[in-house]
Amino acid sequence: MSQLERQELRPSLRDESAPTDGIVVVRGGPTSLAKVVSHAQRTHDAFVLDGEPIWGISVFCALDDLGGASLDSLLHRFASYRVVHLPRVSQLRQAGFDLLPTFGRPHYTVTLSGPDQADALLAALGKAEPNPYHERRPGRR
Repeated sequence: MSQLERQELRPSLRDESAPTDGIVVVRGGPTSLAKVVSHAQRTHDAFVLDGEPIWGISVFCALDDLGGASLDSLLHRFASYRVVHLPRVSQLRQAGFDLLPTFGRPHYTVTLSGPDQADALLAALGKAEPNPYHERRPGRR
C-alpha cells in the first residue's frame, strides 16, 4: 500500500491528556512476538501520522472507576480472551513507548519506532494473566 492510500491518523486523535502512569492498560492476549509485529505492521500499512508512517498496536486504558472505561468493563469486553496483558502506563513509558489517544475512548495506540522494537514492547506488556471473565465458547480464543 502506498503512502497515498494510507489514512491520516491525526483526525482520529482525541483531545485529552495522556493517561497517568498508574492507569492499567488492557491488551487481549495471548500476545506473541509475531502478533506484535503483525499488528504493528497492519497499523503501519493503514495509517500515517502527520504524513509520516506510524507503527503501533491497539490497547485500551482503564481510565475510570466505573462505566465503559473501567477495568471491570474492559475485562468483560475481552471475555472471549482466555488471558490478557495488564501493564501499567508507567511500564510502557519506562520501556520507551508512547500512547496516543486514538479513535473512541478508551482506545489508545502504543507507538513503536519500527518492528525492531517489538521485543521490547512484548516485554513491557508483561506476562499474560487469566481473564476472570473469560467465557469458554467453541471457537473462541
